[in-house]
Amino acid sequence: MRKIAAAVLSAGLCTMGLSMAIAHPDAAEHESKNVLPADMDRGARTELMKHFAQSLGVRCSYCHVGEEGAPLSTYDFESDAKPAKERARQMLLLTHKLNMDEKLPGEERVSLTDMSENRVTCYT
Repeated sequence: MRKIAAAVLSAGLCTMGLSMAIAHPDAAEHESKNVLPADMDRGARTELMKHFAQSLGVRCSYCHVGEEGAPLSTYDFESDAKPAKERARQMLLLTHKLNMDEKLPGEERVSLTDMSENRVTCYT
């Protein structure tokens, strides 16, 4: 179960994902099936993907096309070839829905992009 959650959340791993992502960090304007905000900058995407990877104990290559140990510049972050990447997108959307829509009365709604404020995550 933890491996599935890892796959899902780290799909955007090496960018923000929620990378949770998820596109190459240099491609902030890349239009695809990204679930992350289009205006999220490269640094924020990268930090989110690192957060997912570290939290879930996986590497970028779990969701992204690239050879383990190779420089990230050689990865094809735009590719959707790995099923784990789509699963991660689904998990990020679920997390976002829980954080935005499913709050108890009086609880604040929080953004998908603010890791420090997210109360519900796929690995909690």
